[in-house]
Amino acid sequence: MINWFLTRIMQRKALRKVVNPHQGKYVSLSDAHKVGFIVNADNPGSAQAVGILKQDLQKRKIDYCGICIDLRREPEGEPEFLSTPFMAIIHKDNLNWYGLPDEKIVSEFILDHFDILIDLTAGKRIFAADYILSRANASLRIGITTPSPSPYDMTVSVGENGNGTPDQLIKSILTYLTTIHTDNKK
Repeated sequence: MINWFLTRIMQRKALRKVVNPHQGKYVSLSDAHKVGFIVNADNPGSAQAVGILKQDLQKRKIDYCGICIDLRREPEGEPEFLSTPFMAIIHKDNLNWYGLPDEKIVSEFILDHFDILIDLTAGKRIFAADYILSRANASLRIGITTPSPSPYDMTVSVGENGNGTPDQLIKSILTYLTTIHTDNKK
């Protein structure tokens, strides 16, 4: 996929077609029933971040599923988190010429309502991740970068320059979601 003028036009057109109004609301981890996450296999630390998140959610008995975007030309081997049944994978072969992911893979991920959706894709924006975020039905969207306009309700960063590895960021996100509680019993 080449980042040409026509490519960007088609991507913007695809995002405009998505009609999924989002009303963000804070959901603490203790109130969550289902958590979704998006990772980029090219980001160092993604496997550790998924492991940390999976372990914490299993301990709390919270359902989860994820989607991994793996656009590497020649993967150096599949990270262990890619071979699990809770993770869908989008490869280059699953994208059309302007980066729109295969509808079968996307629809499997977005059929459910997520109380919390975490986007761990960092660096250059990936259109497939933006498309999935716009289609997903989530109460709280958390991201680690701040694209303009931001599709997130909350953005988390670590370190002096605002960057951090995905495993550091997921620890910060989990800390935030467990320390702040809401009173939903009103």
